[in-house]
Amino acid sequence: MKQPAITLKDLECLEHLRNLGQLVTDMAQVQDCTSLRRSPAQHLQLTSVIYLMTAQLDGVVGRCSHQWLNGEADA
Repeated sequence: MKQPAITLKDLECLEHLRNLGQLVTDMAQVQDCTSLRRSPAQHLQLTSVIYLMTAQLDGVVGRCSHQWLNGEADA
């Protein structure tokens, strides 16, 4: 019997990482509205990296969910 390429536990972990990325992004946006930053360029770079990470994780979670639901995750 073949093992799935990704387990339900793996998918849950990816979802948690995506949610964490979204939380950090939201917190950075709140900080933008409420305080001055010491290094605007550094803050922008960090926000961009977090956004890209969250978008990538969202794509992975979406693809894995689709494969999982359609039984296509067999190795």
